[in-house]
Amino acid sequence: MTGFAHKSGFILLAMAISLIWSSESRAQAGHADCIRGGIDLSENDRPAANSLADLPDGQLKPLAASYFLDPAGNIGADSITSEDFTFTPCQEQFDIARAPGALWLKFTARNPHADEKMWGISLMETVMDDVTLFQAQGDTLVQIARDGRTIPAAQSDNDRLQTSVSFRIEPGQEETYYVRVSGTYAPSVTPVIGSVNLLSNWSSGFTAISAVMLGFCIIMTLFSLILFRHIHPRFYQFYTAYLIGMFFMTFLFDGWPHVLFGSTVSTQQWKPFIELASGLVMIANIQYCRILLTIDTDPQQRKQAVFHWLTGLGVIGTIWAMIDPLDWGTPVSILLIINPFVLLYVSGRKMLDGVKQAVPVFASLFALSIGLFASLYFFKFPVRITETSSAFDLIMMRPITLSYTSSTIVEAIFMMVAISIMITAMQRQRNAAVTEAIKLRDEIDVSQQQDEPAQPNADDAGDTLNALLASGLDKKLLQPAGQGFLDRATQSVIDNVKQKGFGAQTLASELGITEKTLGRRLKKSQGLAPAAFIRSIRLSYARDLILLRQFETVAEIADASGFSSVSHFAKLYRQEFKETPGEAFKSLKAMV
Repeated sequence: MTGFAHKSGFILLAMAISLIWSSESRAQAGHADCIRGGIDLSENDRPAANSLADLPDGQLKPLAASYFLDPAGNIGADSITSEDFTFTPCQEQFDIARAPGALWLKFTARNPHADEKMWGISLMETVMDDVTLFQAQGDTLVQIARDGRTIPAAQSDNDRLQTSVSFRIEPGQEETYYVRVSGTYAPSVTPVIGSVNLLSNWSSGFTAISAVMLGFCIIMTLFSLILFRHIHPRFYQFYTAYLIGMFFMTFLFDGWPHVLFGSTVSTQQWKPFIELASGLVMIANIQYCRILLTIDTDPQQRKQAVFHWLTGLGVIGTIWAMIDPLDWGTPVSILLIINPFVLLYVSGRKMLDGVKQAVPVFASLFALSIGLFASLYFFKFPVRITETSSAFDLIMMRPITLSYTSSTIVEAIFMMVAISIMITAMQRQRNAAVTEAIKLRDEIDVSQQQDEPAQPNADDAGDTLNALLASGLDKKLLQPAGQGFLDRATQSVIDNVKQKGFGAQTLASELGITEKTLGRRLKKSQGLAPAAFIRSIRLSYARDLILLRQFETVAEIADASGFSSVSHFAKLYRQEFKETPGEAFKSLKAMV
């Protein structure tokens, strides 16, 4: 385990060094390719006309354009033609002002083919409020297409997640166009020009990745509710909160409200809700890692300061990001990246200490860390856009979405494994403890009924039981001759104690006898009907859970013992043990 943890750290370090080195190499190679002709320059040092080859699958390439930055966003189409546009050779990315600012792009397109072509303009960043395309006709600009998240469906030329605007160009014609871009989370944008069918395939691929992420969140949420809800609320609450936060973060960020419901809410208006969802994801991740990594540790020895600090920073960062008074961007994004690395270190330490569930926790956080690192790297050093006719190539040129989605899915699966391992271990320990407690009580009562005053084993059992539980089981126990049947019946109830529908018919089937025979044998040995016997075992099991400090609330005890109603459980518990579950909790705390 030690070697694996150390190797994992070296892997991350090696990845960082290699990625930084490759970014420098790629930047130098990309610049050289550009100068050699990757982007054509006209004689007057202005971008040459954009043109696409007539390929079966279409073609896409970087948009050669000059630009003008409008920080205030108050320059309209009637006056933009008089502004001085800037052209920088080999430029693929263009800085964009924050809302309400806008970026203007000016470019020409030429159709050298013998038939009319329909091409489109899109942006690699995908998140855009308003992209408007104008065609220069003399001294005026005529709007020919518009798309974006704030554009109503009736006015938009595109109904896909990927923002794009299209235009038709006659054969042999060369036209001048202007594009106004505004409203995005990114500090810069990367415009591309491509055939409409290729842009459509690209958007379909992006939509599929986003839909897979949303579907995964829904399926895993339902699965966790079904699997963990009847075991311990803490397990499914934080894990489900994590998945729900991930769902809404993806749903809002990728623009599904606009596509599904025609929403025209801007990115700036959605931002607080996205930050809230991001904060929920981060805090829930911290909390269920805390539970997984400290659940089997003595409460007085649990070192949870790091989890408390991370949670506090997460809450402060989330509130700050939602308000963002100084327009500093997204502090939650920084914490989202830092937290997995801190938790990775903590889980590695726990793994070295022999905590079984720490292994899948470490694996999940390792996968998430790699995905976040890759996303951060490709955001900082984007892959150079090259000519392509493949939608898959386009997705790989901006692998942020794919890397983050895949790493998040892997991370969630490993966390599910970790929770399952921990629950299985706790179930085994709990059942063993309760079974042992019942056997100890049986030994005491049998020795008392046989009136054997000096039995070391019984005395030892009594001392152990009093020390651990300080409680008694049902007083009407079977004589030794029939003990085997009662043991099997008791163990069967314990094994199925969480099943609220477990009754006489199921118990008889478990024991391989008829329900009538079960009732007769229990009546003879215990003086109880099957339903009363099962209820007695449930109550004893609940008392053992309290005395063994397995849960912290009455509702958790009731649920773990198979009672549907907390109030009904409390009433039966009081009748059986002459005190309420709450009083038992208080007495135990006073003793401790």
